[in-house]
Amino acid sequence: MKVSFANVGGLDTRFITAGDGRPLFLIHPVGYPAEIFARTLTGMGDRVRMIAPDLPGQGFTGAPDSWPMPVQVFMARHVIALADQLGIERFSILGSSLGGLVAALVALEARDRVDSLVLVGTGSVFNHPSTQPGVLQAVFANGSRAYCDPSLDTLRARLANTCLRAPQADDILVSQMTAYALPGALERYRSIIDSLIASVTDPTATAYPRLEQLTMRALVIVGEQDIRTSYEAHRLGCLRMGRARLVRLAECGHLPFLEMPDEFNEAVAGFLTGIDA
Repeated sequence: MKVSFANVGGLDTRFITAGDGRPLFLIHPVGYPAEIFARTLTGMGDRVRMIAPDLPGQGFTGAPDSWPMPVQVFMARHVIALADQLGIERFSILGSSLGGLVAALVALEARDRVDSLVLVGTGSVFNHPSTQPGVLQAVFANGSRAYCDPSLDTLRARLANTCLRAPQADDILVSQMTAYALPGALERYRSIIDSLIASVTDPTATAYPRLEQLTMRALVIVGEQDIRTSYEAHRLGCLRMGRARLVRLAECGHLPFLEMPDEFNEAVAGFLTGIDA
């Protein structure tokens, strides 16, 4: 596992790489740096080449002075620009929560470059848009506590509030504490949430009305006890997609790659390498 920085579109962009094989971008939930995928980065490296960026305005990646477009569209284009800079023409992409929406927008905008799509517990994609402002407000209420008080206890509580059972994750929380303590981090987080709420019905910034256009091979993973969305929303969404397979994880909440890393990694690696085909 290696940390690198690149200047992408004028923004210093941090990303983590691990493994060998076909490239897979890992796109994190809102407010988390790329280390949230630590169990995946260390668990699939023998089968997949992974690139996990901090999205603009999060982790250790810079942000523009103001968002020139809906933030999720900006982030999707930033991921595509990072792929260009790394010389990666074709790739698969996995996104969790807000990262799922970013991944879906990448797949919609650069469909000829995306081999496979993995969506993980993403109400941003599968919830009806009318319900999303309330979900995003709850996300901000939970996440902002960590930004206001970046302590180990606060970050543990944030995970506990999101997962069915709090995972052992102290080894990845130190970098999160550092990211949340950076000057302006809370303000950037607030601006991201505000932009997401403002654009929930923007057809260029949402995937929900365009699920039928996601015709590439896809895997959808959802925890049965996800507090930000529901299994039923994911099931109905899968039916609208062209080639989507649904994995339902019992006894799991919003972050299955932390809560059930072995099961999660096997499902994703098997899908990407064609074992489950």
